[in-house]
Amino acid sequence: MITPIKSVLLGALILLISAPELLAQRNVSYRELASQNRAPGLYIDHTVIKADEGEPNVWLHYRFGYDVLRFRQVSGGAADRFEATAELSIQIFDATGVREPEDIRRGTAIKTLTWRGRAQASGFDKTSRADLFLNANLSAQLPAGRYAYATSITLDGRPLQLRRNMRMFTVPDFTEPGSTPVWFAYPAEESSSDRFGLINFGRSVLYAQDFDALLLLPDPERTYSLRVNQVDAATRDTSVIRQVFEAEITPETIRRISRMQISEQSGAQPFLEVDEAETGSTAAASYLAQITIPNRKFENTSFIIQVKDGDTLVAERFFRNLWLDIPTSLLNIDVAIRKMEIIMDRDAHRELRRGNEQQRIANFRAFWQARDPEPESDYNPVMVEFFRRVDIAFERFTTPNQPGYDSDQGRTLIRFGEPDRITRRLPAGSPAVEVWQYSDREFIFEATSGFGEYRLLRSNRL
Repeated sequence: MITPIKSVLLGALILLISAPELLAQRNVSYRELASQNRAPGLYIDHTVIKADEGEPNVWLHYRFGYDVLRFRQVSGGAADRFEATAELSIQIFDATGVREPEDIRRGTAIKTLTWRGRAQASGFDKTSRADLFLNANLSAQLPAGRYAYATSITLDGRPLQLRRNMRMFTVPDFTEPGSTPVWFAYPAEESSSDRFGLINFGRSVLYAQDFDALLLLPDPERTYSLRVNQVDAATRDTSVIRQVFEAEITPETIRRISRMQISEQSGAQPFLEVDEAETGSTAAASYLAQITIPNRKFENTSFIIQVKDGDTLVAERFFRNLWLDIPTSLLNIDVAIRKMEIIMDRDAHRELRRGNEQQRIANFRAFWQARDPEPESDYNPVMVEFFRRVDIAFERFTTPNQPGYDSDQGRTLIRFGEPDRITRRLPAGSPAVEVWQYSDREFIFEATSGFGEYRLLRSNRL
């Protein structure tokens, strides 16, 4: 019995595409995957808008996951408190005529931006959370042109080594053709919203969550086509694999905007705010389209959004899906299949393991599609709940002698979920006993060592 708790895409297995080096390791173990999973989250991105003269038009976004920060305990107070600091120094360079970011270092920075922030956690468990963040947004006013920015980060007084600390960007001349930007925002509550929460996870959006694509279009009287193509991000040309979504942008859905700006709200999340032009106004205006992208239906891989006016490409933006709390087993097809022996008989599991890599993936998909409670979409909460329980069992019941998912208590949790009630008994002169009670059955476990290991004595139907 596997109880669905949260929905994520069945296409989760295609997350293997985003980790080809793990997929290729046929003999990789769960423990090895667990050590590679949960890579600390640091996300860097930039937004360029059409701003009024004298106002910033370039924003650099930094999102630090708590798991990348260096927390220290703060003394005093009744509860444990932890604190971390982060400092940024950003140098912006003129990159006119420069192809490679590293060629810019010999030049002189035209702007330097600095920032210092502090994060607090109310308990030690929160200091490693990948879904809690410290955000920083720095702004600059730059004329149209090609630029690069170099980032230096200091965490709690110690420099952080970045794999790539120089990034290129363009400030377009918004009066010229071919300068159509695409921004990604969390879905607005209303299509007429004048405030959009920008997604600042680098080049990523959150896996299994819809989002809005905001486009500044050149001609409000034309009809544009928007396509989302799945691409092979492993190749430098991001070859298109297939089209996954298409929509028309008609004049009736394009809004006339008199002004736009970026602001910071709670949690330092950046927002794009727009003022709609008054009816009858003859002042210069921009034209904004808002299209909801059904990302909950897309696989956990990479995509390109393309906007065309007939055959002319007017806008393009790459994105990949980011699954913050991906179950460890789903990083490798063979590890995932090995864990399924917990809920399968021996012959069926042997058949699941047969064939080459593509056949095993097909077998895996077929098994879970047959148990998909939402077959009309790509979501399969039953599959993800199973692998989430494998992670919980590993974390909770692993001892020096065996991984938690192989223990009697771990396997019980994986098959039946969290018990409604746990009772522990300490009989005199006998090992400790734990009784797990569910609505229709109970399991009785007996301690076998001083390391928290228990073996199943018996189970009873209630």
